[in-house]
Amino acid sequence: MSFKYPVVMPKMSMTMETGELIGYHVKAGDSVKTGDVLFEVMTDKIDMEVEAPADGVIESLVAEPGAVIDIGKPVLIMLTETQIMAFDFSGDEAPVVAQPVALAVVEAPVPAPAVVLNNDVKAVPKARVEAAKRGIDLRTIQPTGPDRTIMMADINSAQADPAVRKRQAANKALIAKGIAMGREIPQSSFSRSVSTNFDHARLISSWARILRSRPDLSIRPQVGVAVIIESKYGSALPVFKDPDLMSLADLTSLISSTSSAAVNGKVPLEMLSGATTTIFDLTSYSMNAATPLLFPNQITSVTVGYESATTRNISLTIDLRYCDFYDGAQLLDALAASL
Repeated sequence: MSFKYPVVMPKMSMTMETGELIGYHVKAGDSVKTGDVLFEVMTDKIDMEVEAPADGVIESLVAEPGAVIDIGKPVLIMLTETQIMAFDFSGDEAPVVAQPVALAVVEAPVPAPAVVLNNDVKAVPKARVEAAKRGIDLRTIQPTGPDRTIMMADINSAQADPAVRKRQAANKALIAKGIAMGREIPQSSFSRSVSTNFDHARLISSWARILRSRPDLSIRPQVGVAVIIESKYGSALPVFKDPDLMSLADLTSLISSTSSAAVNGKVPLEMLSGATTTIFDLTSYSMNAATPLLFPNQITSVTVGYESATTRNISLTIDLRYCDFYDGAQLLDALAASL
């Protein structure tokens, strides 16, 4: 199975908004290896060669040499057998709106009755989560639990599709590379407790609104909030662009449909780029805290953890090159107050 991946105009400085395409080193139909030069771009400060992020074939050239392109916009499209950041573009289906699931900020998991899946398949919650991570179709599992309920032992004995395992491994390697790059950034983290009377849409909208008031903390003119969602291929990172300009109802609907799409490995192409910050939600894993990690080209990241039945722990990590300790404390206080 091939996956479409857009290679975009990169951000090469904090003030850069566009870049000029000098020329291509490839043409449609060419096979490329990871690290091969695809094209050259120019700004008023620097010229740069952009390399292939994975092995693949050039499907199409989107822009003409000499074109001035906004950062984050596609320059060419690759076809690759390696899934990049767990997004599958092999289908053109529009995401279907479903009830909020993976993105909801929820109470810590407690023992509960089996969850009915596909109307006639039962599984304990942990088995359901693990099956999604490993790419296992629950309908193929032989249940051993009470009332024909799938248990964790049943999941552990199942074999995932080798192609899915390959894509999971590639996804983990790419995320690990991004985290390794992020660790080179001088950074600091802050945390505090907040009440639980907020949902994920409110969290995303509030954080975007705060960042909009601080344009110096964004490498792009718009606010893009990436949210970590588990899918059968690993962690997916769809980007919600300018969510503070949407109504909470519309944002909730978009979160729901995107969550459903990500779980199935399909995210709209336009949601693959443009992140200026990332939110990690750990509450469904009963984790009370974790240090948010900075990804390259992002100055802030937020983690939500379970603390008690009435409180959550919110942590903020900042890039100290653009944001000092006082700024970080103010940002976190502002987020807590907005929730």
